[in-house]
Amino acid sequence: MTGPTMEVKGVKEALAILNAMDKKTRRQITKDFAEIAKPMVVEAKRMLPGDAPMSGWNRSYRYNSGTGDALLPWLGSAEARSVKAFTSGSKKKAAVFGMKWNSRAATLFDMAGKSNTPQGAQMINVLTSRYGSPSRTMWKAYEAASSDVQDQMRKLVEKIMNESSYALRYRAGKTTVAKIVKVI
Repeated sequence: MTGPTMEVKGVKEALAILNAMDKKTRRQITKDFAEIAKPMVVEAKRMLPGDAPMSGWNRSYRYNSGTGDALLPWLGSAEARSVKAFTSGSKKKAAVFGMKWNSRAATLFDMAGKSNTPQGAQMINVLTSRYGSPSRTMWKAYEAASSDVQDQMRKLVEKIMNESSYALRYRAGKTTVAKIVKVI
C-alpha cells in the first residue's frame, strides 16, 4: 500500500532565501523536520536486525575483487545509527526533505532486489524470505507514520513559505510564492 504523496514547488528556492537571509530560521526548519521524521527514523531502526541478516555478513567484504571500499561486515547498532533524516537545498538532489542511510551494508540490506550472479540471487532470496521484499525498512517505516508525517510536512512547508516571503518582503522588497501542486 502506498500512502498519499505531496508535490510542492518552490521549497528549495525558499530554503535558499532563508539560508541567505535568516540562517537561524533555516536551522530551525532543519530541526523541525528532524522532529517530524523522528517516528520514521525510530521505526526504521527498530526494523533493522541487530545481528547480521545472513551468516556471511559477519565477514569482511570489499567489492571490485577486494580492491574497493568495505561493504561488510554488518555492524548491528552502527547500522541503526546510520539512519538519518536530512534537509537539502541542493539543486543536484531531487528531494528537499528525506530519510537516508549512511551505510553501504544497510543500503544493501534494505534495497537488494536484483542480481546478475547466482550468489547474488541466493542472497536476495534469503533476504526476501526473512525480511520481505525491497525496501525492507525505509519505505515500511514511512508507511507506518505517513498520515501524521504528511500533515506535519504540510504545516512545515507553509511555515517555510511564510518565513521566506517575510524575509524577502522586509529585507529585499520581493515576494516568492510556493504552492502545493498536487496531493495524490
